[in-house]
Amino acid sequence: MKVEIVIDWVPNNFAAAPASGDIACVATGGSLDEVERKIIEALRFHIDGMKESGDRVPKEYLSEWEPEFSFTTRAQLKYLDGFISRKALARETGIAEQQLSHYANGQRHPRPAMQNRITSGIRSLMNRMSMIL
Repeated sequence: MKVEIVIDWVPNNFAAAPASGDIACVATGGSLDEVERKIIEALRFHIDGMKESGDRVPKEYLSEWEPEFSFTTRAQLKYLDGFISRKALARETGIAEQQLSHYANGQRHPRPAMQNRITSGIRSLMNRMSMIL
């Protein structure tokens, strides 16, 4: 069974937690690899503890489960800072660079349509960059 885990950016770290909210478990890490590894370890540890204590374990965790990661716009933008400039992303999406910075810094939260534009812009840039390889 797939379990959606949302990755966000909090000051200086990525943070991950199950999207459903059925289980209270959070992990942080300085990189995506680290936070993904840590949230899986934390969930397994937490679930084992719940079973040992006789607590009710959400049904998606009772059998074999697999994480499916999703990312907030803020996490996407912070991750991309090392690879793509906001200026390039602004050009590709038509969203002002300053607005992208507001989203990345958590000062504003994009609506779903804006999130889709950002994700599409990232994909478009990646596709164009892959053409030269």
